[in-house]
Amino acid sequence: FNDQMKGGMPSKRRLDIVQEFFKYTEDEAKRFFDELDRNKDGVVTLDDMRVEMKRRNLPEKYADNFIKRAKRHAKWPFGKSIVWEDFRSLNQERESAMLANFNALDVSQFGSLKKHQIKSLLQKMQFPASDDNADSMLRYLDADASGYVSYGKYRNFLILIPKEKIESKDIGMMWFESATMVPMIVPTNSSKKMLVLSTLASAMISGTSTLALHPLDTVKTMLQASSKGTIMTVFKDAAKLGRKGLYRGIIPATAGAASSQGFRVGVFEAAKLGTKMLLPSIPDLQVQTIASGMGSFIGTAVRIPCEVLKQRLQAGQYTGVVAATSAVMKKDGLGGLFRGSAATLSREIPFYVIGMVAYEQFKKAALNWSREKRGKDLEPWETIALGALSGAVAAALTTPFDVLKTRLMTSAVGAQSVTIRELATKLVKEEGPGVLFKGALPRALWIAPVGAMNFAGYELAKNALDSSSQ
Repeated sequence: FNDQMKGGMPSKRRLDIVQEFFKYTEDEAKRFFDELDRNKDGVVTLDDMRVEMKRRNLPEKYADNFIKRAKRHAKWPFGKSIVWEDFRSLNQERESAMLANFNALDVSQFGSLKKHQIKSLLQKMQFPASDDNADSMLRYLDADASGYVSYGKYRNFLILIPKEKIESKDIGMMWFESATMVPMIVPTNSSKKMLVLSTLASAMISGTSTLALHPLDTVKTMLQASSKGTIMTVFKDAAKLGRKGLYRGIIPATAGAASSQGFRVGVFEAAKLGTKMLLPSIPDLQVQTIASGMGSFIGTAVRIPCEVLKQRLQAGQYTGVVAATSAVMKKDGLGGLFRGSAATLSREIPFYVIGMVAYEQFKKAALNWSREKRGKDLEPWETIALGALSGAVAAALTTPFDVLKTRLMTSAVGAQSVTIRELATKLVKEEGPGVLFKGALPRALWIAPVGAMNFAGYELAKNALDSSSQ
């Protein structure tokens, strides 16, 4: 020690070591900058950073955060790109904190982390200290061929993380989560806010869209309830009804759509969160399927009584909600309000499972394509179009169940109930197989804009939450 310090000042040897260290870190930073610069034009853009965040399984908003942090040192503080000098200044600012974080991991005397040390780290964090997890964490930081992580590799990961995130969350946990893709989800106020926002937004949007597009639904119901009518004759009959006639059943339709969609999306978000907590390794597609199934079941149960009243009014059987409710309750009791429940569930659950999963998958594929080919996220109108497409596909594929539901709900009050199978057999025998897709066109035309608006509201709520959390 005395050889290193003379008169309280660092010796020449120590200064040389420090100088060598800074040269090493600057070389590592330059190498990392060149890797981020996909176009090799000496500029790292916001899109370059988004690609890197995606590769690292880190939140996309970290890319915006990184550019803003680096811009604090820039000569030109505007724009969405940085040059090497900006990048180097940010690295120099964070170097001491990153080094302290690395040393806190009990690195070896050679300044590296090997597999057995990573397993020891996992044990301390009370995570599964398996070979697979340790190997994943090594691969995640692009470990050298000899199987160890150098400070340079570790710092290139750490520089991507916002400073406040490192201070508020154990970096070892973040490394483990990102490397193994097993997020340790803990419900937060943001999660709860997401549930409330998505539920209210979806309920409002669904009610509004149902109100605007109710005439198409009326035409579809008239077509499906008729055993002899064609789409042309039904459109002619609908034209004679006038505006008031086309809006028959609007009160139960709007109330049912708003409450049902609100419950459906709220349960969907809650079920996604709960499933990820209980089964963190389950694939996203299965999570979406489970959550949408649960949301659809509960949302449909809420909607069925409103649907019964709406369709009887649309078919012209009654003149008002009070008259329809009184007649159904008098002849069939409370069970009359749930007539056609089996057919409704047979339609709704597949419809919303197909719709939600199709939307998530369409959006994922389109987003990947857009980022790869155009270097940017989807435009708002493209997201809306995907919602419309998802709704139309789901509507077309579930039309047979919709036909059966309409026939059951508009059957004579007090009539003997039949099973779905018996009704389907009877309809096909008397009217041909095509009857099961009766009203598919107006149904798809009606559902497409509803789906677009519903998913637009859903995304709006999520984006509003993301913006406020940043």
